Amino acid sequence: MQREISYDALESFIAGLRDSGIEKIAFGETSEKRPEQVEPGMLRLVDIERVELVAYRDSVIHKCVLNDVDRDGLFRRLTGEGFDVTRRSRNIT
Repeated sequence: MQREISYDALESFIAGLRDSGIEKIAFGETSEKRPEQVEPGMLRLVDIERVELVAYRDSVIHKCVLNDVDRDGLFRRLTGEGFDVTRRSRNIT
């Protein structure tokens, strides 16, 4: 049976991965403008700045979503702490 653990803070995410023996992280980054419906028939463009960190082991998905974070600094921190990080863009365009 698969389950998902969501973390609100980077530190708890890292601790959860270390406790589970996970060394690989998927680093999905989004940096673009997207339409958001504010009322019927009206859209507004909003800036999306988000990083989704995902790791998997023993049918458990570990996930942490961070908004408005220094993406390059975060990537350097994770690799500096010994994680194998695969970085991918999640932009639509």
